[in-house]
Amino acid sequence: MGTGHDVAWIRMYGHAAGSRGGGAVRPGPERYARVRARQGLRGQGRLTTRTASRSDAGRVRKINEDRYIVREDARATLLAVADGVGGVAGGEVASAVAVDALAARFFATVARSGRAEALAAAMREANDAVLAATGTADRHGAASTLVAAAIGANDAAVGNLGDSRAYLVRDRAVRRLTADHSGDAPNSITRFVGDPRGVQPDVFVEELLPGDRLVLCSDGLTRYVSDEEIAAQVSEASLDRAAGTLVDLANARGGEDNVTVVLYAAAPRGMVVASVGGALVNAALALLVAIVIAGAVAAVLFASGALPSSP
Repeated sequence: MGTGHDVAWIRMYGHAAGSRGGGAVRPGPERYARVRARQGLRGQGRLTTRTASRSDAGRVRKINEDRYIVREDARATLLAVADGVGGVAGGEVASAVAVDALAARFFATVARSGRAEALAAAMREANDAVLAATGTADRHGAASTLVAAAIGANDAAVGNLGDSRAYLVRDRAVRRLTADHSGDAPNSITRFVGDPRGVQPDVFVEELLPGDRLVLCSDGLTRYVSDEEIAAQVSEASLDRAAGTLVDLANARGGEDNVTVVLYAAAPRGMVVASVGGALVNAALALLVAIVIAGAVAAVLFASGALPSSP
């Protein structure tokens, strides 16, 4: 987020939570998430999914205060983007703690409470975790936006706090799924993780169809790249190339903020991917091979007399 992007409650503390200090200062010995780029395929019933992601400090900032996560298990795929505020180490600590706590709580509770409920609870847990991690004087007032999607076979639970966004791109048309929690003052937000008053995230469920794309991003993208340009890139290009192009566009047009993009695609029916021993195999091809093998075995048995001939 960086300078000029303040949380709405800064008047409570008499300072701008979004101000940035000098050089890069890394967190201390505490354990914070350091999520790396990840791409892959996943079989999910009727949908095949693929993800791509890219995060960049931009052309001006020395520190990338954005963090993102792409994590999955048999129950759900979790995507999230967090845009930290606080300067020096504060913003990057807040965003890292936010995605780490979000994932830990979500996967610990999703089996018994459902994806939407688990996501809402996980976002509240992220708020508590950020408050605990930023209680020291050098991190006082640090906070973060948070947008997340918990995706199942046919739909996605989406939640947000702040102005990091989620989009749905379907048949080349784009729809913004989240509403920015922006204040009256320029570059201010009214909801965020790290709020001592507590948080109430917006959480809702969106149906997914084969061919849909989800886009999660920080405002470092949306201040430079239009919704229509986002839709065009994720519709025309491979996800890897689209993620890179979107970040490059934001940087080419100013790059004054950190920029992060996480993309998710549900492929058309008939392209379900199965994982066998770590190798990705097209399920349709696997079925065809099984039929051929079964036919060959039957032919051998018939020739040997193990199977009776027709009368």
